[in-house]
Amino acid sequence: MHQLTRRLKNSIPLPRYEHCLRVAEAGERLAEIWGAPRLETIQACLLHDCARDLPRNILLKWGVEFGIIISEIEHYFPVLLHAPVGAEFARHKYGITDEQVLDAIRWHTTGRAAMSLLEKITFLSDYTEDGRSFPGIERVRALVDKDLDEALLVAFDQKINYMLQQGWPVHPSMIEARNWLILNRD
Repeated sequence: MHQLTRRLKNSIPLPRYEHCLRVAEAGERLAEIWGAPRLETIQACLLHDCARDLPRNILLKWGVEFGIIISEIEHYFPVLLHAPVGAEFARHKYGITDEQVLDAIRWHTTGRAAMSLLEKITFLSDYTEDGRSFPGIERVRALVDKDLDEALLVAFDQKINYMLQQGWPVHPSMIEARNWLILNRD
């Protein structure tokens, strides 16, 4: 793990690296609470933003190189590609072969229907890490220890409301993730 951390530190800007460390710390805590595999959770959380600071033209280029199907929304907002491109960077640059870890990185921004435990923890660790401060964050932080699905639903609602206020499109995967949670409540 130390080698992975060192390589990441040398590949991304310091503020992004510090964010990734906080996300990994949050993920490790949630993994313990919810019974997720510790090592895989730390890997996913640590590498989730390994492609986040790439310029839009480079994200588009790597998206094509990796054979990622780029949606109209992702073409208009290439920053959304940092998650699937990051998953491929994790595979090719950092040697991650565990598909669950790669999926957690791939879906940490938009979510998807029927998210795995590792995907939920990675998404919520990124959303609630200690460096974040925005209206509603405390509500999600209070929920992550009690009900991951409810925490996800509130986080999706907050993100969607913010995007609507900005006049931005909402990624279909996020809508599908939110709908799936609502339709599959116990």
